[in-house]
Amino acid sequence: MAPAGFPSDAFGESFPVSLASVEAARLALADYLAGFAVSDRARNRIEVVLEEVVSNVVRHGQGADRIGLRAACADGVLRLLCEDNGPAFDPLAAAEPAPYASLAEAAIGGQGIPLINRLTQSACYERSGPINRLELTFALT
Repeated sequence: MAPAGFPSDAFGESFPVSLASVEAARLALADYLAGFAVSDRARNRIEVVLEEVVSNVVRHGQGADRIGLRAACADGVLRLLCEDNGPAFDPLAAAEPAPYASLAEAAIGGQGIPLINRLTQSACYERSGPINRLELTFALT
C-alpha cells in the first residue's frame, strides 16, 4: 500500500544501508524521472539532495538497516519520501552551522542540511513509530 498521497504506481524501492546504496538510489530514481519532463537544473538539485539524505543515513543512522524511497511526479512537482529505521533524528530541527570567515576556519561537514533546505521547495519530517520519514518536494522545471 502506498503512503498517504502517493499513487499506487509511484516509484518505490528499498536499499540496504551501505555506501553503494547512495549511487544505487540515485540511478533508480534517475530511471524513474526519465519518464517525466525534468529540467537539468531540477535533476541536479534532486540528485544532490538524494545523495545527502541517503549518505547521512549511511554515516549517522546507527542501527538502521534499510532506506526506503518513494517518489511521485504530478503537476510539475516531485514528491520524494525517504524513510529509514535508524534512531529518531529530525534533520530540519538541526541548528545551522556557524558561518566561517575564511576557508582556513571552515569545518568539514555540517552543510548538508542547510543545502537540503535551499534546494527543495519544501521539506517535512515526522517520526512514525520506529521510522524516520523525510518528505521533500522539488519543482521539475
